[in-house]
Amino acid sequence: MPPRLAHRTRYFATREGVQLLKDDNAHLPVTKKQQQYIQRLLRSFPEARELPEHEGYANTPNRQTAFALIAQIHEDFIEPMDSRENYLDYVANRPGVKALGAHGLWDANGKVPSLENAVAEVAQHTGNVWTPIISLSRENAERLGYTVIKNWQDLINASITDIAKGYKIHPDRLRWYAAMHEKEKHIHVHMVLFSTDPKEGYLSRQGIRSIKSALVSTIYRNDRLHIYEQKDEQRGLLRQEAEARMAALIGQMAIGTMQSDKLELLVTDLAQRLREVSGKKVYGYLPPRVKRIVDEIVDELAKDERVSSAYALWQDLQEQLCIDYNQTPPQRVPLSQQKEFKTVRNMVIRETLRLSELHFTFEDDAMQDEPEPEEPPVPPDPIAERMIHQRARFYRRAKSILDAADADPSEKSMALVTLHRLWEEGYSIAAHQLGKAYQDGLGISIDRKAAAEWFQKSAEAGNTCSAYALGKLLLEQEQFPQALHWLRQAAEQNDPYAQYRLGKLLLTGAEGVPRDAVASIKLLKDSAAQGNQFAQYTLGKLYLLGQKVQVDREEALRYFAQAAAQGNSYAQYFIDQVRLTAAAMFDREVTMELAVRDTPEMITSAAILSGFARLFAEKLLLLEGKILATGGSIEVRT
Repeated sequence: MPPRLAHRTRYFATREGVQLLKDDNAHLPVTKKQQQYIQRLLRSFPEARELPEHEGYANTPNRQTAFALIAQIHEDFIEPMDSRENYLDYVANRPGVKALGAHGLWDANGKVPSLENAVAEVAQHTGNVWTPIISLSRENAERLGYTVIKNWQDLINASITDIAKGYKIHPDRLRWYAAMHEKEKHIHVHMVLFSTDPKEGYLSRQGIRSIKSALVSTIYRNDRLHIYEQKDEQRGLLRQEAEARMAALIGQMAIGTMQSDKLELLVTDLAQRLREVSGKKVYGYLPPRVKRIVDEIVDELAKDERVSSAYALWQDLQEQLCIDYNQTPPQRVPLSQQKEFKTVRNMVIRETLRLSELHFTFEDDAMQDEPEPEEPPVPPDPIAERMIHQRARFYRRAKSILDAADADPSEKSMALVTLHRLWEEGYSIAAHQLGKAYQDGLGISIDRKAAAEWFQKSAEAGNTCSAYALGKLLLEQEQFPQALHWLRQAAEQNDPYAQYRLGKLLLTGAEGVPRDAVASIKLLKDSAAQGNQFAQYTLGKLYLLGQKVQVDREEALRYFAQAAAQGNSYAQYFIDQVRLTAAAMFDREVTMELAVRDTPEMITSAAILSGFARLFAEKLLLLEGKILATGGSIEVRT
């Protein structure tokens, strides 16, 4: 606030441009004199930029909005400022003030006990005095709870450090007063603030922005969190839809039913160029010409109704955030250029690579391979029986506490003590749970070495599942000879998961393990015989493709059917695709039940995207000995 406000008031009040407008002129563009006058007002009262009328003027600069802004600045800043005393008294008693008794003035301690003392303090201050206004539209104020004075008081108190920083005033020397006012269209708070050091304090545009940011962040915190949650949800949905669309298109390419010639050409071109690219095959490392192809594919995917709808909603939420926080919304750009969706571009590259590579894969990410150890048998001796039952109860209680995410840390510590005591008493499966605790950080810090030691103790005590858990853990630590030792031990003890995992290693020769096709097939069969759906599915592919075994249609279909019967969606999808492809080849109708089958998981599976479906169908046709011209058929029993 300038020292000589009376002169400044007369100066502003007598300037040209302050005039009522006729209704028929209200919509006309703002006059040059109005523009100039508003610029002078804003230079003298930068806080006026926070007025709702300023936002209206900035969005629609016509004569009506200009006059509304000028009038509001006169009402809030000029008219009450013939003196500092008048201004503080004005904000404390003006019409619409939220009174706290005789007046509406409050500070950090609540209601100001003496308005006269506050007025005198401001009047006698020899330094700068600022008069910021914090305003909300009535709609937002009602929605966010700022029709209540306490919420405004909490807001100012929570933000006062940031306010002091914006004015370059040390918080300990900041003095301020405030009053809440209600108007028809908005609710606002007038503040008067200064430093006890007359030489301190300076307000810049950056200071205004930082203060505004702090206040907005607090006011809209809950709204912001909600919108961010919505954005994250929508981002995830868009990625899913884009992946599903890409997968479906590549699946169509695999079986020769793709409808989009442009997309097929783009994907084919990309696959060829990716084969010529050396180094990392991710978007950031690709040559510009290859990036352009990826971008084209992404933008073609974005034309899909589900993808475009998801992206449009995400953009709406992004714009809502910007509008709520008085920021300029970003320009809408194609999906390929949206930085927050880089993963979509890399997904296109990944799925195209899968189409071109046609390599044998294992779809076992969903395998639940952490069986619990069997509790020891109950001895015939009654005393020993009671002891075993008691230890079993302690064991189960300790295990349930460690597995509970919301269990108290002290309870978990006691559970670990219980397991240690049970191990010392000869209850060997307690060692397995201690190994899991150290491996997964259940009630204790993760310690892979300690986990391995406890798994080994349990395995040496005869617990097969511990031998398997130890083998897996050692594989992750790249201790391959030791890992193979324990996996073999568990497999020899007929653990189906150990048989499957060891079979995979021997089949592929992964991690430096010598290939042994005969041993691998035996292990996979042993695992499949015990109901491991992933082993069944793998054997189905092996027998159909003739990899490591002789091609055997009956065995392939039998293993696929076994896996599908257990809910293995990969196996079921292969069966369905075989039938679909065969029907297309023979110009036969596919049943409605098959046509409407919901297989969203398969749409994104690597195996399907590798073009196996058509290859499988063709192999089955050859094995069946049918000729396309004769209209042969395929029988698939599930």
